[in-house]
Amino acid sequence: MGYIKFDKNQLINLEYSLSKEMIRSNRAGSFSCTTIIGCNTRKYHGLLICPQPTLDNDNHVLLSKVDETVIQHEAEFNIGVNRYPGTYNPKGHKYVRDFIADIIPQVTFRVGGVILSKETMFVTEEEMVLIRYTLLDAHSPTRIRLKPFLAFRSMHRLSKQNIDLETRYDEVPNGIRTRMYAGYSNLYMQFSKKGVEYTHVPDWYKDIEYTQEKERGFEHHEDLYVPGFFEADIKKGESIIFCVSTREVNPGNLS
Repeated sequence: MGYIKFDKNQLINLEYSLSKEMIRSNRAGSFSCTTIIGCNTRKYHGLLICPQPTLDNDNHVLLSKVDETVIQHEAEFNIGVNRYPGTYNPKGHKYVRDFIADIIPQVTFRVGGVILSKETMFVTEEEMVLIRYTLLDAHSPTRIRLKPFLAFRSMHRLSKQNIDLETRYDEVPNGIRTRMYAGYSNLYMQFSKKGVEYTHVPDWYKDIEYTQEKERGFEHHEDLYVPGFFEADIKKGESIIFCVSTREVNPGNLS
């Protein structure tokens, strides 16, 4: 049993769940910080925040968040949570069943007959975050779609849509390599599983709102860049690891 645990009744209450935050740091000088349901409420929230020594002495938010979609019978269920002015979209918190933190934080979602767990691991010595998705139960063929939200900016600032963006990407084993701006580290997004499909549809998601910054009287709206999305079939009992890092990895070492 985890030493920190929240149940469904607590997690679907956004006023409660968004007040619970977790932070992890490592020996590489990087850190990861967000709320327990993955909805960012501060400008320094993000899944991979690390130094960029070729630019300045600041930590920079590279990967802000990842939104997931469960697909069955061509029906899509978005289990991410984002705040926009006056609303949340999507409202994936309604699918959250529980949160447990026992070394590795784990969130479990239930969508109809689908039970999916998500574990987020921050690597000790490297600028790398690993997200493991495990399909605990399903009664029909299931696919999962992952949509990465990128920022590539100092943790003290906010990103806005601009013309300096680099939309190019390169294929690497089981994934892609990309970066938003010259001077930044490349960001590698790779999977433990072969055959994951990547669809390149670069787009900006505008006016994502950070409620804690708003309460403090600071600028609180940000535009985040989504280069595209990944899709993969996932079977009952199967785990798929999504690795995001500033270096290329051998996918065979992710299992």
